[in-house]
Order: sequence, then C-alpha cells, then structure tokens
Amino acid sequence: MSSDSDSKNEYNVQKSEEQWKKELTDQQYHVLREQGTEKAFTGKSWDEKRDGTYVCAGCGHPLYSSETKYESGTGWPSFWKPVEDDNVDTRADNSLFMTRTE
Repeated sequence: MSSDSDSKNEYNVQKSEEQWKKELTDQQYHVLREQGTEKAFTGKSWDEKRDGTYVCAGCGHPLYSSETKYESGTGWPSFWKPVEDDNVDTRADNSLFMTRTE
C-alpha cells in the first residue's frame, strides 16, 4: 500500500517510518514504502501453488485469493481480482514502453 497522494484510499494504519522499519523486513519495506519490487522469479510468492489468501505485510488485510492467481509469465505473482476492491489500489504503469496495471 502506498502513501502517495494519488492513492484512492485512506488507510487507518498510521505508523512512523521508524515503526515500519522495525516491523517489516528490508524487502517488505522497499516494496511497501518505497514503491520497489522484487526481481522477477525471486520472490517467495511468484511460484506459490498452495491454496490460501495473500495478505498485506503492513496491515494484515486480505488482498488476493489463490483462486484468482494466474501464471502471467512475468516472474511475479499475478491476480485477476482482489478479495475486496477497497483493500487494493491500482494505477497505470506506463514504464518499459507498455501500459500495465500496478
């Protein structure tokens, strides 16, 4: 979840950056707080096959069900529907000479 001004949602989880850094791993902090990403084909969830629900590492809200996960060939976990629309922000990503949904 992002704290950027173009975010459509207001989040109830308010923590200092020091709190975030204590609670999250370095990788989680980079992804959740700095809009970073894992390298393709390296994250623990990209090839996950077990049934279950993916939750936000920052707030614990359910994000995606394994039932909506699909193989995109990108090396990152891909989903076609969130558990609840309000738990996930999306935005257009026009980098790399293509339009994707981030």
